[in-house]
Amino acid sequence: MVGGEGDENPTMVVESREWILSAYAAVGIPTADHLKLRTRKLSLDLHSIPDDHVAVELLWVSVDPYLRGRRSGHEEGLYFLQFALDEVIVNIGIRRIIQSKTSKFAKGDLVIYNFFPFSEYSISAAL
Repeated sequence: MVGGEGDENPTMVVESREWILSAYAAVGIPTADHLKLRTRKLSLDLHSIPDDHVAVELLWVSVDPYLRGRRSGHEEGLYFLQFALDEVIVNIGIRRIIQSKTSKFAKGDLVIYNFFPFSEYSISAAL
């Protein structure tokens, strides 16, 4: 993170790593051809977060067997839609609130939610 000199609210920009599905893997174990780790800059400044949203840090994410079906490219018989290609994968995770623009959560709160992105940091709607 980068802090602004003498600033009451220092600039908070992070390089967040996130997992994306770059190609469907219909059978077998996904490889580097299917999953990519990308890095993107993300501002966690309070003024850059929309109202009723929070900036969160990933502490733990579950990698469940059901994810196999969501990365197969086959829609038939699934109870969840396929992951979109070149989008961040989502699943249940535990996050810490870094910044909050909602009365529902305060800085430091821990949150468990079913569809958090597999990324170190993200901005999410306060559900």
